[in-house]
Amino acid sequence: MEQDVIMLQEYLIHLLDGTIIRCSEDYETPNDQSVVTRVRKAAPTDVFTVGNAFDGYKYIPKSSILYLETGDVVEESPAERVLRKVGH
Repeated sequence: MEQDVIMLQEYLIHLLDGTIIRCSEDYETPNDQSVVTRVRKAAPTDVFTVGNAFDGYKYIPKSSILYLETGDVVEESPAERVLRKVGH
């Protein structure tokens, strides 16, 4: 049985109040759908959802984002893999 390994690009979202939120996306995400592009092109009133069914969700207003920081490229965790396979 072949084990499919997904690599993730991590991001740190720095908010105006000093909070830092970690999120990630598939490393192969097309540029026009990436977190960076979605934040850059968003209207000031847009709200982003970050998270998953396992860890919960955070709702971040675009107006609260100070900047994005790219993190490491990491292998998808076993919990994330299970969630992806069940469609979450």
